[in-house]
Amino acid sequence: MFSARSITRPLGALADEADAVAGTRLPEVVRHIQEADPGTPLPAEPEAAEVPGTAREITRLVAALRNVERTAVGLAAEQAVLRRNSTESLASLGRRNQALLGRQLGLITTLESQELDPDALAELFELDHLATRMRRNAESLLVLAGEEPPARRRPGTVTVTEVVQSAVSEVEQYQRVAVTDIEPCRVRGHCVAELSHLLAELVENALMFSPPQQPVAVYGWRDGGEYCLAVVDRGIGMTAERMSQANAVLSGRAGSLLAAPTRFLGHHVVGALAGRLGAHVELRPTEGSGVTAYVALPTALVRQPDASTTAAAT
Repeated sequence: MFSARSITRPLGALADEADAVAGTRLPEVVRHIQEADPGTPLPAEPEAAEVPGTAREITRLVAALRNVERTAVGLAAEQAVLRRNSTESLASLGRRNQALLGRQLGLITTLESQELDPDALAELFELDHLATRMRRNAESLLVLAGEEPPARRRPGTVTVTEVVQSAVSEVEQYQRVAVTDIEPCRVRGHCVAELSHLLAELVENALMFSPPQQPVAVYGWRDGGEYCLAVVDRGIGMTAERMSQANAVLSGRAGSLLAAPTRFLGHHVVGALAGRLGAHVELRPTEGSGVTAYVALPTALVRQPDASTTAAAT
């Protein structure tokens, strides 16, 4: 009996220690490492737990458990550094591309103002459109890296129609997009660039998964104090499981960006932009076939048109 207790008690204490490491200590240390600023020292290593019993095997197990914990913490620290370096590289690349594309767009605009030949001017417009799409991709890098893109804010307010048209101008197959029914409303200038970017990502995604001959429609309507937009496609649709996963990303409930397949990075961009805007984005099945992306803009971003503004617009 005494011999059995001399074994079971140390093993029980060792099992408690392993549970504490796996369930509490190690996750807390890893979370601290991932959220800490660069250069922050690692948390102090806790004192080794005293395990009753003097058996050599038990002592070796305690030491091995401590080594496992120490190794896991070291790997977490290395991964945090790699993740931080990758993020900084993305941001640096995005900023460099932004600067180059800004200069390119400025040069194209100058050439457009000086060109008189219609055919050459049409080619310049195509170059302008291509550079605009490239600028959006560079901004997506900054969004994924958690950086603020260069300010492209507009003073005052802008009509929702203008925002939608700006978004459509940043996708490749813009001829297939039908802006059919947009109720009058204005959005505040500080959010125009990010909202246009968000809509462009949704429109481009809808175009990619729709038949070439099938248009994508954009609608907008007031819903109380909010304003809603819908990007409707009638393409191949999504399974319920995949749609649930996509909505988790769009709402910010998904896991790490680094674990996401590259073909779904656009959803991470939309989710990050929606979080900044305080907007709600959700995918739902389109009646018949396809997917509809709904965007609900909060009251703080919109201003309902008064009677005089509506009359002037008409």
